[in-house]
Amino acid sequence: MIQEQQLAEAYRAVDPWYWAYYNNIILPTGPFLLEGHEYQVELLQSEAQKECAIKGAQMTFTMTDIIKTTHGMIYGKYPQGVMYVFPTTKTGERFSQSRFTPLIHRNPHTIGCYVSKDNVELKRISDSNLYFVGSRSTSKIDQQQRSTVALKSEPVDKLTFDEYDEHDMDMIPKAKERMSHSEIQEEVYLSTPSIPGFGIDELYGESDQRIWMIKCEHCGKETCLELEFPNCLKERADGSIYRSCIHCGEEIYPHNGHWVARYPDRSKDMVGRWISQLNSKYINPIDILGAFNDPQKYHTTLTDVYNYKLAMAYVASENKLKPNDIYNICSWDVMLTKHPGPCCMGVDVGTLLHIVIAYHPNDVSLKAVKFATVSSFNDVHDLAKRFNVECAVIDREPEIRKAREFQESEDYEIFLCDYQEEQRHAPAFNSKSGLVIINRTEICDASHNLITIPGRYVIPRRNKEVERYALEMSNLAKVLEENPETGSKSYFYRKVGADHYRHATNYMLLAAMRIGVYEPEDEGPKDKWSDGFEDKETGNWMSE
Repeated sequence: MIQEQQLAEAYRAVDPWYWAYYNNIILPTGPFLLEGHEYQVELLQSEAQKECAIKGAQMTFTMTDIIKTTHGMIYGKYPQGVMYVFPTTKTGERFSQSRFTPLIHRNPHTIGCYVSKDNVELKRISDSNLYFVGSRSTSKIDQQQRSTVALKSEPVDKLTFDEYDEHDMDMIPKAKERMSHSEIQEEVYLSTPSIPGFGIDELYGESDQRIWMIKCEHCGKETCLELEFPNCLKERADGSIYRSCIHCGEEIYPHNGHWVARYPDRSKDMVGRWISQLNSKYINPIDILGAFNDPQKYHTTLTDVYNYKLAMAYVASENKLKPNDIYNICSWDVMLTKHPGPCCMGVDVGTLLHIVIAYHPNDVSLKAVKFATVSSFNDVHDLAKRFNVECAVIDREPEIRKAREFQESEDYEIFLCDYQEEQRHAPAFNSKSGLVIINRTEICDASHNLITIPGRYVIPRRNKEVERYALEMSNLAKVLEENPETGSKSYFYRKVGADHYRHATNYMLLAAMRIGVYEPEDEGPKDKWSDGFEDKETGNWMSE
C-alpha cells in the first residue's frame, strides 16, 4: 500500500494530467473531467518548449494551460515564475478574478495551501510568482504603465500569450525578453484565429500542425473534421446532423481521436494544434452547419463562424486586397524615370523611405509612374525634381524632426500626415501647420477602392518593384474589432505583414487632391481634380 501511494505521488509530480484528474481538481466551471476533453491529455503531458493552438471558442485551452502551469509551480518546475500575457490589462485582471481565484478557493488542499500571495495581478505559488499582465495600451495611464513595467522587468521561465491575435504585436518581443535568463524558456500561444497568415494562423503554419484524427469504429479509418468540413457532417432522416466518417459515412465520435502531426520534423521548433467546435461535446453540429449556411438566421457573421466555430482564419474578399487585384491594373508601360508633371507623391517613413508618385491623366483617375524604396530624404528630393512633384504628403512619424526639416527645405507643397480615428469623412489640410489629418480606416478604404473600382488607377507593368508593391498593398485586412474596455465594435485595418507601400499610396491619394490634370500639349492645367473633392483647404472625401 505504501508503495502504491509513493508511486501515485511520483506520477502526480511529473504528470499534470494525472495530478489534476486523480486529485479531483475543481475548475470554476465544475470538476476536471476526461470525458469530452480527451484532446486535453496531450496538452497537459506535453514537454514541448514552444507550443501554439489554433482553437474554436470555449475549447478550454487556457484553463488547461493554467492547470499545467499551477502543477509546474507547485512542483518547482518554474523557479523564476510564469507570466500570462493578455490583450489588455483589464482582460488579464478579469481572467485572474473570474477563473484563477475561484480555482484557488475551490481547491484549498491541492492548490490553495501553496498560495502565499493572491491579488489580481500576482499570485505567489510555492516559491515563484504567477503574473497576469496586458500587452496592449489601455485608456488608463496607470494600467498601461503597470503592463509595460511587468513586461520589461519581471524574470520568468514560461510565457503564455492568451488570445494572441488580439495582442499588440510590438510588445511580444519585450515580453519574451523576460525569459532571457531562464534555462527553461517555455512559450505557449493560444488564440481563436482571425486573418489568414497572421498571428496564430501564421504560427500554426510554421509548426508541426497537429490535427485531431478520429478513428471510425466501423471501418477503422480516420477523419479530421476540420479538414473535411462540411462534408464530414451528414443529415439523418429526422433532420438531425451527425459527424460522419469521410471514408464509409458511418457516425464517428470525437472521444476516439488522437493528435497526429502533419509535419513531425518541425516538432522540435514548434508544436501546433488545431481543434474546433466540431469536436466539442457541448456544441450540436447542426448549429455549426446552420450558422455556416445561413449566418443571419443565427445572428452571426460568416467571419465569426469561421473564426470561433471552425477555428479557421478568414477574411471576406471585399475586406482584403490580393496581389492579383493589383496585377489586374498593371499597364504595359515600364516605370518612368521622369515626368513633366504636375505629379503627386506619397512617402512612408521608416528604416527605408517608400515612395509612390502619380499624376492625373484625366479628372477621374490616377496613373502611377514610380514606385521606389530609398534610404534618405536626399533621394526623395531628387525624385521630386525629376517628376515635377507639385504636392507631397509624408508620414509624420516616426521621424518627425527629419520630416519637418525636409518639408521646410522644399519649394513645393508638402503636408505631414497624422492618422487620427476622431477625424471623420473629410481629410483636414492645414497649410499653416503643414499637417493633414485623416481617419486611418477611411483612407485605407479609399486606397482599397482605388484598386478595386475599374478605371480609377493604373500602374506600371509587372516587375520586381511592382510585385513588392502588390504584396505590401495586400498586407492590411479590414476586421471588426471589439474594444475590450467599452465593448463597442468598429472596423479597423490590421497589419498582416510589411505595409509601407499601402501607406505611401494613402499619402499619394491625399496629395492627389491638391494637383491638377496633366496636359501633354502643355495647354496649362485644368481645374483641380473634382471627382468628389470640393474645398482645397479642408478636402471633401472620395466618393465611390
